[in-house]
Amino acid sequence: MTTQIPKLRFPEFEGEWEKRNLGEITVWASGGTPSKENESYWNGDIPWISASSMRGKEYYNSDLKITIEGLKNGSKLAKKGSLLILVRGSMLFNKIPIGIAKKDVAFNQDVKSIVVNESAEAEYMLLWFEYSESKIMNMVSGTGIGAGKLDLADLKALNISLPTLPEQTKIANFLTAIDTKIQQLTQKKALLEAYKKGVMQQLFSQTIRFKDENGEDCADWEEKKLGEVAPLQRGFDLPVDKIVNGKFPVVFSNGILKFHNEYKVKAPGVVTGRSGTIGKVTFVSTNYWPHNTSLWVTDFKGNYPEFIYHFYKYYDLSRFGAGSGVPTLNRNDVHSQIESFPTLPEQTKIANFLTSIDAKIETVAKKIEQTQAYKKGLLQQMFV
Repeated sequence: MTTQIPKLRFPEFEGEWEKRNLGEITVWASGGTPSKENESYWNGDIPWISASSMRGKEYYNSDLKITIEGLKNGSKLAKKGSLLILVRGSMLFNKIPIGIAKKDVAFNQDVKSIVVNESAEAEYMLLWFEYSESKIMNMVSGTGIGAGKLDLADLKALNISLPTLPEQTKIANFLTAIDTKIQQLTQKKALLEAYKKGVMQQLFSQTIRFKDENGEDCADWEEKKLGEVAPLQRGFDLPVDKIVNGKFPVVFSNGILKFHNEYKVKAPGVVTGRSGTIGKVTFVSTNYWPHNTSLWVTDFKGNYPEFIYHFYKYYDLSRFGAGSGVPTLNRNDVHSQIESFPTLPEQTKIANFLTSIDAKIETVAKKIEQTQAYKKGLLQQMFV
């Protein structure tokens, strides 16, 4: 058997790693789906894992649950500590969903359970699958109906290099601590986003009001048509193959995707989707080119641009989308809506407050991205 050594290693360990086939050290099993026509099989206490519930790396709950009868008549149980991997589904074209069962769970036919033998630890194996994700994604083939699939024989034939159990434990504990940090940051980001959403609802419903510079109540909000406050206009045509790399952002319906050497509109700008992606709102602080898939605010009418940005984000322009095929936003539908607006001083206070929350969210998002990149680099060096 061939052996290898990783580039990065804890100093207390030495010697080469043993190379094995994945099938030699694992036992695989297929799941199933109890009949949906038999009510006694469903709404029980056993989480039933399918592609839709394979979020994150720990599986212990699902929107769908089955009963003991359902388990006996169509599904299978994965014991706590088993790995669960998706082997059929459209998600496979973008990632390889895999995680560890933190309690006994059932699973469907698109998922395989993996039990590792005494030569490996499940937590280490989960990290190895993460390290090997790009290789496994190259093994995904099409089913002809839009889904991807992984062949069980191909998966079992994969080579894996194994250190001793103590070294596996050390690696798993170290990298799991990084995962915990990522989870904490992700939770912090989610809490900030929820806080901002709640604050926006209170601000735009006038439940919360700002005082003026003298500590007095600001003037009452006035009702106006959106077309009188921040009118929208269709963007400008620019074929993707005509974009010349430059410093000016090209804002498409789903945000800034390209940069061009020319611009059409001077900053600041507020842009939203006209066709395709509807509802996303982008604030642009430099001169830019609004693509013809977008709508841009042509005139802020003396209003604070950042306030208009936050207002349109809160207002959810996606509800004005129409069309059975590619969704389209009719600007005239938006322009005719009547809403209440504060004076410029209060607009400024509202916008600055919400922007400060956005800055905190962005800071956490960058920390998540940096920590994920750090972990990815470690995976490449600590595994063979």
